[in-house]
Amino acid sequence: MSKGRSNHSSSSDKDLSLSKAKILRGRKNFKRLFEQDAYIYRKKYVNIRFQIVDNTSFGCLMGFIVRKNLGKANKRNRMKRLLKEAYRLHQHTLSAFLREKELAFHGALMANAVDVPFKDVEHDVVALLEQVRDQLPAISSANP
Repeated sequence: MSKGRSNHSSSSDKDLSLSKAKILRGRKNFKRLFEQDAYIYRKKYVNIRFQIVDNTSFGCLMGFIVRKNLGKANKRNRMKRLLKEAYRLHQHTLSAFLREKELAFHGALMANAVDVPFKDVEHDVVALLEQVRDQLPAISSANP
């Protein structure tokens, strides 16, 4: 059992890292998420917008959005960090299914408020990821 750079043992089977390669970037990608054919699920503190992308590579890219009218920059940045951490801890909920089905997924977690405890953000993110995972078979069969 060796330890990596993060000082965690590498014997676990789940990859809990969230590298830059797993984060959705680029104006075109975000613009595509806000088109008519994107799916949206809502919870009290967090929403998710996503699309199954026609792409030869498969995997899951997730973006994190906090609107400017929700508060000052320090509060928005904190909320974005909370969203990233909740997703990082529970990304396996969705990524394992996508890897199995060989689907390309682009999504964005969007905050509805900024002064929210981490446990509430985490609860909403987990519920949304499970909801997306459960709905993906029907969605992917509808999108050839």
